[in-house]
Amino acid sequence: MPKERVEFNKKTSLLNDKKIILGVTGSISAVESVRLIHELRRHGAEVFPVITESAKRIIHPYSLEYASGNRVVEELTGAIEHVRLVEDSDLFLIAPSTANTISKISLGIDDSTVTSVFSNALGKIPIVVVPAMHINMYTNPIIRKNIDVLKSFGVIFLDPLIDEEKAKIADYRSITAEVIRALNTQLKGKKIFIIGGSSYENIDDVRVISNNSTGETSIDIATMAYYMGADVDLLLGNVSVEVPPFLDYEKFTNIDSLVSKIDSIKKSDAVIVPAALSDFTTEKIDGKISTEGPFSIKLKPTPKFLKKLREKYKGVLVGFKAEYGVSKDELIERARRRMSEYSLDMVVANDLKDVRVGYTKVIVIRGRKETEIEGDKLEVAGRILKLLA
Repeated sequence: MPKERVEFNKKTSLLNDKKIILGVTGSISAVESVRLIHELRRHGAEVFPVITESAKRIIHPYSLEYASGNRVVEELTGAIEHVRLVEDSDLFLIAPSTANTISKISLGIDDSTVTSVFSNALGKIPIVVVPAMHINMYTNPIIRKNIDVLKSFGVIFLDPLIDEEKAKIADYRSITAEVIRALNTQLKGKKIFIIGGSSYENIDDVRVISNNSTGETSIDIATMAYYMGADVDLLLGNVSVEVPPFLDYEKFTNIDSLVSKIDSIKKSDAVIVPAALSDFTTEKIDGKISTEGPFSIKLKPTPKFLKKLREKYKGVLVGFKAEYGVSKDELIERARRRMSEYSLDMVVANDLKDVRVGYTKVIVIRGRKETEIEGDKLEVAGRILKLLA
């Protein structure tokens, strides 16, 4: 009888054809396993759960079987599941991992389904461990030493969320991102700086001059850069979309605040700037301008950030050119003018009429080459980044 498949809204194909062993141990955070399995599958992975006896008191194996579509390993038999799984899989993920499991695997103790898989996996496939326990256990110097021992053998640890005196399991999206990152290394060792969202220039202490921008493009590019192994610095102005929990970021306000960061930006291998930056500013008035009568403001051009950045930055610089309702030839011509004006290495050009929810279409211009890319926004972001790899 064929096993039932659960359908998901796919996010990326970065884990297509990848087989992930998920080790579930006896932390209360085991209740998050179903959500984690679903997220891994949304990126294309096939998940094979392995559960300990203590975890079975918290979550039933049937839940994991339904979520993954695969039989759950509850005990080791003559089929040597702990060996076969490692031979056939791409990564071993222990989430959640208790202090007990961490200590045992650091000492080579092999007395459960999960520890047995670990003993076979170490040195053969990547291993990601996600701790979840009381804060006193997580900060115990013996546990910390055991974590350091495992790290010395190349085991990847994802820090827990410290809250309410507990080291809670990391967000399921952060865990999935770490798995993707461990298996996708196209940008490993690259430092990518991304600037997105909209800047704003103050008119008074209440009102601003700004541009419409959701910041979605910059966040998608930062997300895919992280997935692909890059060290990502993300600098955001105003945005209206959620930033994934695995991305750290700083905020900027106006053009002057961006210019002040050039010395830190210029240390990057590549700088990508999809930000909607203000073209005009004005002299700020203290307080709030009265609404009881007309008033006028005098606009003056802002410094051209890309030009100032290029004066000090000699690495790969990527700009964006958005238009609306122009022909393909006109779009390319305007993008090439932007490339020449600011000495850019690459320009990503698009007509905003081709953009809709979940879909975009761009033309990437680099040197004499023009590459048309369309589709899901995350996938398009990934294809843009591959041109930098």
